[in-house]
Amino acid sequence: MAKLKQGEAGTRGTRRIAQRQVKSALKKLGRKTSSDRAVHAARKELKKARATLRLLRDVLGRSTYKKENAALRDAARPLSEVRDGRVLLDALNSLVEYYDAPAATLRLSNFKRALSRRRTELRQKILERRGPLRAARKALRHIRSRSEKWHVGRRGWSVLGAGLKRTYTQGRSAFSRALATPSDEHLHEWRKQTKYFWYQLQVFAPLGPGPVAELTEEAHHLADCLGDDHDLAVLRERAAQARELFPNAAAHRALLNLIERCRTGLQGKAQQLGRRLYADPPAVFTARVGKYWHEWRHS
Repeated sequence: MAKLKQGEAGTRGTRRIAQRQVKSALKKLGRKTSSDRAVHAARKELKKARATLRLLRDVLGRSTYKKENAALRDAARPLSEVRDGRVLLDALNSLVEYYDAPAATLRLSNFKRALSRRRTELRQKILERRGPLRAARKALRHIRSRSEKWHVGRRGWSVLGAGLKRTYTQGRSAFSRALATPSDEHLHEWRKQTKYFWYQLQVFAPLGPGPVAELTEEAHHLADCLGDDHDLAVLRERAAQARELFPNAAAHRALLNLIERCRTGLQGKAQQLGRRLYADPPAVFTARVGKYWHEWRHS
């Protein structure tokens, strides 16, 4: 993984990391790529690139930032469709495995077959026809080329700290909204902002194995927890629309209740993690990480 270097201007190092992430996504979407795993890995690299781009927002300028952020988002869209097709079946299998006895009586064969068919359709649409992946690769090559002309100067914490503070503030605000009203929409937004924050903290990994590493691990745990909840939210929506795939109303209701039971536990855990991760006001948090930054730069 590309990392910041002590003797390199922070903004240039961050641009280099974003370029490496785009290059990595391109490599994973090679012409012979057809596996879910490769597509998922490429999608993850693009999410990291969008998070890294956010650190450079103030120095890139509004127009360039909006253009490149939209280009990365659009390139990742077909990859997300493949992921969505796979994740629902994985979420259902994990739910059944976790609850074991309560889930053993559920009659899910028809619903599982429907999810499996949907996954196959999405794979054929994106992976086997090749068109969407060719378009994604073309877009990423253009982004990589344009990135050579991103004017980022030779700035440091004044830019990167502002970017990190913005993401932390957005995540903290999203947490407050989700805490007050835990709707699927609010939880999804909190999840997105937490993942951006987690990816940005990874950029600062060279600052040392101490507090920043601990923050990164906490953000990782929270992002995973919210990700599992989001997958179950999508699964519940799909199951709610598929009443005809269950033998009777009781079986249909039993699955929905089990999903809600699991989500309640995940959301409770996420709230505990969120209170710890977002405990400090944004100015206090940024000053603390800024101190680690300056210590690293002058060590």
